Amino acid sequence: MGSRRTKSWTAHWESLTRPFSPKGPLSAITLTAFCILSAIATAIGFIDLRAAGTEAGRLGAFDMSTSIALSVFVICAMVVALHHVVAPRSNWWSGIWVRAVALVFYLLFAVWSVGFGFGFFWKELAGREFTRTQFTAVSEDISRSMAMASSALGAAETAVLEAATLARERAAIEAREGRTCANRPNSTPGDGPLTRSRFQFAERAESVATDVRRTWIAPVSVERERMTRRVDALSGQVPLKGGEIGVDEAFMLERLRTAETLSVADRRDVFGRMHRDAVAFAGEANGLRALHAETYAGRLAALSREVGPDPARPGSPDPARTDDTGYCWDVVLSAKLDEAAQRLRSIEPVSPPDFEFLEGPHATRAAFFALIGQIQSALGLGEPEGGEGAIPFGQKALLALFASLVVDLGIFFLTVLRAVKDTPVRERGAPGRGEPKPPDLEWVAGG
Repeated sequence: MGSRRTKSWTAHWESLTRPFSPKGPLSAITLTAFCILSAIATAIGFIDLRAAGTEAGRLGAFDMSTSIALSVFVICAMVVALHHVVAPRSNWWSGIWVRAVALVFYLLFAVWSVGFGFGFFWKELAGREFTRTQFTAVSEDISRSMAMASSALGAAETAVLEAATLARERAAIEAREGRTCANRPNSTPGDGPLTRSRFQFAERAESVATDVRRTWIAPVSVERERMTRRVDALSGQVPLKGGEIGVDEAFMLERLRTAETLSVADRRDVFGRMHRDAVAFAGEANGLRALHAETYAGRLAALSREVGPDPARPGSPDPARTDDTGYCWDVVLSAKLDEAAQRLRSIEPVSPPDFEFLEGPHATRAAFFALIGQIQSALGLGEPEGGEGAIPFGQKALLALFASLVVDLGIFFLTVLRAVKDTPVRERGAPGRGEPKPPDLEWVAGG
């Protein structure tokens, strides 16, 4: 009675666990699901890699169908090759060459699957975050470029204005108190040749400052303000005022402000236009610098010489201008004018920011080459040649690689488990097996 009940429970338990067995339906469903997921990830990663090499950034229907079919073939071939590696055979040594060839092809197909699958999982896990990082990088690069130009131009403009203001102040002091010229320490206040010369000199210095502002600083400032608004819009910090900036510019600012919600193609267009405008700004700033820097610096240096010392003896007044009643050796003003001229000459060219929009297939391709770089570095083979962009291989990339490996490891585990379950078990001494052995009748003869 007890033995019959035990067998009943055993049969019942086996019926419950049969779906979970290596040959059960759940095992087959899970293996199929892993294969489908691996095929999808491999196909999308392969499609992105191919699409990144096209101008449109996408493949046609025929190329996409070919990529999908090839990916499905690779996954199926990988499973078949693995099955031949682990499938039971009557004689291991006779089939060793079959296992060796199958193992080589399995490894090739597995590397293909893991590599392109990594691109798919990276795009899903880190694609949006990388896009936001690009927003920040573009804003920072353009802001840095404009800040350098603004700082240099602002310093030069300030130096020129200070020199012109100082010339006007020194003329006013001469008219009011006298004794502002080192070569005429006893000059008296009031109207006279020296005072009139000082005011005329101040007007010429102010004329240089006005020209610098009108022909150099103002044109750059207009473009700089426009680029500043765009950077602020990209950061979501600008209130849109269409009446002040024009309809087209307001539309551009709105697209920058909502860049994260745009399609990949629209973002590429907006970022590309913004970068082109940044390059144009740098080109305009550099062109104006080449046109005006030395010219205005020369005018300031000429003014400095008019109130400067003897060129041959810096510590003495110019003897050639002893009879010039308007000659005033002003050490302070001369130094200020020389400083302003030096500021104009020291303005560095504006470097346009480097920019490469990596999103969608291009980002997937860049992540793929980043993985190749990591593998080559680990093997001591150096950095990969070519590639696209520079994506840091961080935690999200490791997680994407892990996800791609898990899918293929799931296929490996289930295939091996099902193959091992099919291995025949030899039972020694089992009845009805082996060749019959004749009875030993020697004891009869001996008897």
